[in-house]
Amino acid sequence: MSKKPVDGSGILKWYDQMTGIFNEIFDSRLLTVALLALEGYCVLFTQRKFPMRWMIFVLFGMILLLFVTLSARTPGRAKVHLSKGMMGLWFALHGVMVISGLFYQDWLPESVSLLVCYPVIFTVFASRNDDETFRAILRACLFSVMPFLAVSWITKPPYYGYPGYLGIFYDANCLAMCCIVMSAAAFLLAYADFCEKHYLRMALCILAGIWAAVTLVLSMSRACLLAFGGVAVILTASIVAGTAKHPRRWLAMLAVLIVVGLVFGVKLTRDKVREAYEEDYALAVYNHETYGNPITVPKPEERKLSMDDLTSDRWGIWTVILNNLTLNGHETSVIREWVAMDGAGDRHFNAHNAFLGVTYNNGIIAGILLVIYTIVAFVRSFKYYWIYRTESPLACTPLAFCTVFILVGMFESVYAPFSVIGCTFLLVQAPLWRADLANRG
Repeated sequence: MSKKPVDGSGILKWYDQMTGIFNEIFDSRLLTVALLALEGYCVLFTQRKFPMRWMIFVLFGMILLLFVTLSARTPGRAKVHLSKGMMGLWFALHGVMVISGLFYQDWLPESVSLLVCYPVIFTVFASRNDDETFRAILRACLFSVMPFLAVSWITKPPYYGYPGYLGIFYDANCLAMCCIVMSAAAFLLAYADFCEKHYLRMALCILAGIWAAVTLVLSMSRACLLAFGGVAVILTASIVAGTAKHPRRWLAMLAVLIVVGLVFGVKLTRDKVREAYEEDYALAVYNHETYGNPITVPKPEERKLSMDDLTSDRWGIWTVILNNLTLNGHETSVIREWVAMDGAGDRHFNAHNAFLGVTYNNGIIAGILLVIYTIVAFVRSFKYYWIYRTESPLACTPLAFCTVFILVGMFESVYAPFSVIGCTFLLVQAPLWRADLANRG
């Protein structure tokens, strides 16, 4: 990354001139409320899947982002030096996405909001105290999901079994994505409360985190379970290695938990694959007995495990995407080539991968730039944590949500300005945009 900084003070001064008197009206104590509204809006999007026309949905999200910046702006603080490399990657990535939107208008709303709005958020957040900002983001993540989870448990009692508990959500994966955000936020807040000796708050956060984690398990979403396990491993290992007096003992215990998690993951995968085999065969038998169709599906005990079975058809989708890439993307996120090849009918699946999704939707260059930006953000988030590991228990927040984004993004298309995981990943980018990570302003 380039060591020459960009003076972000001009962005802040321009922002202050544009917003004028509103900077004085909005109190910084409203930041948690503004972020709660933003995260709640993202949870609603995830719960309903597409609650309104895409352009209108993005417009409302941009308005909420404006309220977040107004609440976050700290008057009188205008000295911000930003990383030239991070800014360059960001504007290159979303500039390419905007160009793709000139060919296919569906991509313009989100690419413009990413190109224009989030850099303002990053600059405003970078001028603030990081711990205050992180705490507001984490509380918003926790309390935005909680009502949806409560209504789900009350109106649709939870159960464990295939195809997975989904509550009031569109599907089980949507529920799981909200649960991983809530649980990660709850456990991070609990860790901070433990370090600050607020034990009652710590206990409440732990209970909330366990509640979300249990619901995540009940959803049987392997992608989010993998991400949850990955976040737990990476954060625990980082915290132990950086702060514990006897790290080897704790790391040994962590290794045992990893083995237990792998055993559970293998069992869950086998159960889901077996259930899918039995469903396919039962449907074939029904069609044979009802309509006289020949049974072309092997018996469950005769089927051989394939990559499509392990990934719930994702492997086939990813292969088709890689064989049909273009420079300017595609008109829709539905992988029509896979639908035509697979005979999937109404199963209009997207890429089920954040990185391949952007590559398919917006073109090869956009996909490459997103991968590079994400890697750089993850590395810088770890460096940021390592610098402040003994100073601030919330310093691991960017690392946590970068990990969540990467691991969930490997199996779900979550890179959108107002998806619950995408938005949270973006909100924690601000300290990573500073030219000097060792200077918190």
